[in-house]
Amino acid sequence: MKKLTASLCALAMAAASAWAQAAELRADHPDSYIVQQGDTLWDIAGRFLTKPWQWPEIWQANPQVENPHLIYPGDQLSLVYVDGQPRLVLGKRVGGGGTLKLSPGARILSQGQAVTTLPLDVVQPFLVGARIVGEDEYLQSAYVVGTDGDRLATGLGDQVYVRGLEDTVVKGLSFFRKGGAYVDPETEELLGFEGLHLGSGQLVRGGDPSTVAIKRIALEILEGDRLMPTDEQHLRPVFLPHAVKSDFAGRIISVYGGVSQIGQYNVVVLNRGEREGVEVGHVMTVFRKGDTVMDDFAKEHRAGKTEERGMFQRLGDFFGGSAKEAVALPDEPAGELMVFRTFDKVSLALVMAAKRPIHVLDAVRPPE
Repeated sequence: MKKLTASLCALAMAAASAWAQAAELRADHPDSYIVQQGDTLWDIAGRFLTKPWQWPEIWQANPQVENPHLIYPGDQLSLVYVDGQPRLVLGKRVGGGGTLKLSPGARILSQGQAVTTLPLDVVQPFLVGARIVGEDEYLQSAYVVGTDGDRLATGLGDQVYVRGLEDTVVKGLSFFRKGGAYVDPETEELLGFEGLHLGSGQLVRGGDPSTVAIKRIALEILEGDRLMPTDEQHLRPVFLPHAVKSDFAGRIISVYGGVSQIGQYNVVVLNRGEREGVEVGHVMTVFRKGDTVMDDFAKEHRAGKTEERGMFQRLGDFFGGSAKEAVALPDEPAGELMVFRTFDKVSLALVMAAKRPIHVLDAVRPPE
């Protein structure tokens, strides 16, 4: 717990230093708020700030509670000023002079009941099952060579025989199957393949082949399906939002769920990953590509406004073709997203807010 708290403090300081501009309060912000069941930190911060992802900049850690970075339904958050800067503190307001009575002692609620930054029910399946693999990684991964009982497909509780498991100490394994390819729309580089999550298993007996028991199943597991050790490093208790670096530029290349128009709480795939410095918690603004319109007045405007020049321009249009000109309108902000899982060349992000429909190939840039 001490290590977690220290890490969160370090991340909070890094996030604050990354933005020199102070967090801006909403004009209609409340003075206090009682945390409700189902709230997320992003939702709560949105009541106080114009940019909810900047909440770490105004959170005042309370040293009198066991873990000052966790809040729970029923807690009261109050807005106060410290050295002229707004701060959110945990406690109860008494009197009219801004004095706070801080809540001492440890909570009896479990950490699992704490308010989270993201809606965990949305991202949890992707933390557990999502996998993106490179071509070499896929070819070198262990594979199902046979099943117990000569069944073509297997189910929960069955055993399969696997070749290529080099680390016999590993117990937790994930089954996957190669899905669609992710290709960079600008460079045409192959970024990897979607690993379709099939289920999880446990090593029963090592050797060549090894024996693996199926413990959870999402789709039927067939001969030729692949296995990798279950990666639990990304199962983080806290997602701390912070701005992506100022020169970052990327695009949405896919969306989960088979939708064409992307909205709040859709999970998208970005064409940038750890290789480009993308981190869990990075916040970005989505820009919808501007439409191309036909300008009917461009040539007339350049020709001048006098009647004589207008006449010559009209003659020129008559003999020389249309006066219309294609103009690309500027990209416009469409929403915000936050990265919650990274891979080498791509990353997964959750759309936190959408002002207008978002589409595949829309640009993602540093937050405005």
